[in-house]
Amino acid sequence: MANLKSPQEIIKENFSGKKVLILGLGVNQGGIGATKFFVSNGSKVKVTDIKDQDTLASSLRELEEYAGIEYTLGEHKYEDIDWADLIIKNPAIKPDNPYLLYAQKHNKQVEMDMGIFLQIASQTQIIGITGTKGKSTTSSLIYEILKKSDEKVIFAGNIGKSVLDTIPLVKPDSTIILELSSFQLEAFEQHKISPHVAVITNIYPDHLNYYGTIEQYVESKKIIAKEQALSDFLVLKKDDPVTSMPNFQNGISSQIIYFSPEDLPSDFTLKLPGEYNLWNAAAALKVAEIYGIEKADALEVIKDFNGVEYRLQLIKEINGIKIYNDSASTMPESAIWAIKSLQQSILICGGMNKNLDYQELAKVITTNAKMIFFVDGDATDEIKKHLSLIDPKSSDKIKGTYSDLEKLLTDVKAVAQPGDTILFSPGATSFNFFQNEFDRARKFNEAVTKIFG
Repeated sequence: MANLKSPQEIIKENFSGKKVLILGLGVNQGGIGATKFFVSNGSKVKVTDIKDQDTLASSLRELEEYAGIEYTLGEHKYEDIDWADLIIKNPAIKPDNPYLLYAQKHNKQVEMDMGIFLQIASQTQIIGITGTKGKSTTSSLIYEILKKSDEKVIFAGNIGKSVLDTIPLVKPDSTIILELSSFQLEAFEQHKISPHVAVITNIYPDHLNYYGTIEQYVESKKIIAKEQALSDFLVLKKDDPVTSMPNFQNGISSQIIYFSPEDLPSDFTLKLPGEYNLWNAAAALKVAEIYGIEKADALEVIKDFNGVEYRLQLIKEINGIKIYNDSASTMPESAIWAIKSLQQSILICGGMNKNLDYQELAKVITTNAKMIFFVDGDATDEIKKHLSLIDPKSSDKIKGTYSDLEKLLTDVKAVAQPGDTILFSPGATSFNFFQNEFDRARKFNEAVTKIFG
């Protein structure tokens, strides 16, 4: 019997000598990881990004040791598209991008890094988790539960690095847990693949600056189940106003399983704050049941779980003051959850809007926040507008609007008392000051250390 080729051997055969264009290096790890992957596998690599060299400095430093990479920075060029055999698209590049349309017109092969990964992994190996909020915590819980009973578990996807980094780990009997953004799901649609087990934690309005309408955003999430068969599973939030509706489930062929906190023991407690984390725990528990894991064993793992970095993460306790970093909160609903979980906090929020509605967040801030310190941006302007309409006296809670975290935290420190909780939950993006929510989170932690010690 002939020896089966490893994923690494298949990749070498497919990409050695091929001209690969990285369309959008970016400041996250995805573009960096893809560049390293193709250089390491013998491809001729060219990187292009509309950001300039100074903006991409941190990404470029990580690639310094990789020889032979060509760069086009500060612009894209059609001649680079002409040059390429394969184009690896940054997930954030919109379908109507003129360079992407040019590539398609000239029959160029265009993929995301996830699309390359799906050519190696089998559909039956994949557990895919998506949703507007809670997917990181739910994915991490599933990974921890399965890892305890099976050492061949791989965790990848929307976790701050390229999915291509994990290809050497993939074996025929691996179980692959993928946290999936709506952008990454486009690769599943392109390759007509759905995970064996798909989880949708919830759907709220988000990324409307990309999708345009909530209907298009909902369709982007439904992709996860479109190619499932009767032998596959779709795990959905019970009574979700979107996913539990017949019009959403129309055309889905898999077995649908619902989760809710009612699935947990009545006296069950988590280390994680917030009722919404009970929903995340319940979703993970349903996946554990699908894989035949004893309920008591799964609950033990869930109970001991300390949470995910930058998701309502307790980063410091000093002089009776607790400081939480929830920088992963990039939409109003996630900030609402955090504020309700940590009542009467000194709230740090705001930033840039993604065409989202901030009225409900303003209502929650009015009744649940002790004080408010804003990060500058158009989302902040929206929140302030709604606050003034809901309760004109709410302006008394507003202590300032800042473009500098150290100055902001210096002023927070001046008013914080023992017993107070400081909550950094922006409910918005901050591309005017930070590369992304992870950069924002790291800089917040650094500022906390500098100001609070």
